[in-house]
Amino acid sequence: MQDFYEVLGIGRQASQAEIKAAFKRMAMKYHPDRNPGDRQAEESFKLINEAYHTLSDPSKKLRYDSRFHWIQQDYEDQYWQELKRQKYQQWRKTHQTEREYYRLDKNYFKIQGLAFLVFLIMAGFCFGVIHTAHYYVEQQYLEKQRANRQLLKQVNGLFGEGRFDDAFAMIHVLEEKDPLEYRFTYARDSLVNALRIQSDKEFEEKNFSQAVQHYLVLKQYEHPVRPETLENLSMCQFYLGNFKESIQALKHLHNQQPNNLSLIYQIGYINLEKLDNPQEAYHYFTLGKKLFKQNLGQVYGKAFEIVMNPADAPDIYFHIFNARAVTNIKLNNFNEAVTDCNWAIFLRPEEGQVYHMRATANIRLKKFKYICDDIDKAVNLGYTEAAATKSKYCSDN
Repeated sequence: MQDFYEVLGIGRQASQAEIKAAFKRMAMKYHPDRNPGDRQAEESFKLINEAYHTLSDPSKKLRYDSRFHWIQQDYEDQYWQELKRQKYQQWRKTHQTEREYYRLDKNYFKIQGLAFLVFLIMAGFCFGVIHTAHYYVEQQYLEKQRANRQLLKQVNGLFGEGRFDDAFAMIHVLEEKDPLEYRFTYARDSLVNALRIQSDKEFEEKNFSQAVQHYLVLKQYEHPVRPETLENLSMCQFYLGNFKESIQALKHLHNQQPNNLSLIYQIGYINLEKLDNPQEAYHYFTLGKKLFKQNLGQVYGKAFEIVMNPADAPDIYFHIFNARAVTNIKLNNFNEAVTDCNWAIFLRPEEGQVYHMRATANIRLKKFKYICDDIDKAVNLGYTEAAATKSKYCSDN
């Protein structure tokens, strides 16, 4: 293979300009148009063209030179020096243009001063607009605060006159119109708290009639309703003889505390003793019996009656079974009454009236075998009414 440098007739240190000049010279000499029909001239032209394309490209030239054992690093240095030179020339040309463009003459300072003046005018205008808007918003806020203070004075006036519903209705409307005004919410909470204090004070002073009125209002606006409110309302109604209303308050409380046995007992007791409604009383006492088994089963297991010490059981369990026995006797459920008495005696064996009640249920069932033993126990435990029953059914003893 011929040496490309020899083809172009140049030395290995030839510059790009020399390579280009040599190519033009050789191309003119061997161009096919100048040598028509000359096969050798055509081949020479192809070789000249290939040599030029190789040597005119720095990377191709470097690879080509390495084939002839030239030190590659020298050619790489030449290549990168040439690139750096070209970049430097380009940077210099650009920098010269920028210097001409940013010439620091009078016109330059005039333009800069004008730009700064425009900036100051725009900044002043924006500041004025913002300040005016802020002032306007602040005045609106202050006016709104004054109006709200007047409305709250009206609410407090209604409350002070005892027109509680009107006061709460007005504060409710205000909250809906402006839900972000915290003072409305605070005022409503303050009214609720004031009414609560007043109601509790009347309850403590046994002014039940007035306390009921206030507790009923309080019940509407407490969210959620306090258990103390419902309990005190129920007691007020009870002392006033409004037993149905008393039970309504207790049922509301029962919804909040479904496992409260004392509450269940109170509802059942009022139904049984005050409203003569044994059917509903039976429902609540049965619920109490279910909770009794559930609670003790969780503590002692399914056979709790064998494991537990009855004396450790709360009194409320005894009262539940005693009242359920009374209820079943009224409903003529004598077998259930006997079962309830058995549980009541198991829990509190020192209570004489339960033995007498079991004897009464067995008499109605015509089971006379053990009634005298129960009647004797009732008598021995000091239950005075058992004496008449003993004289009637156990006179031979």
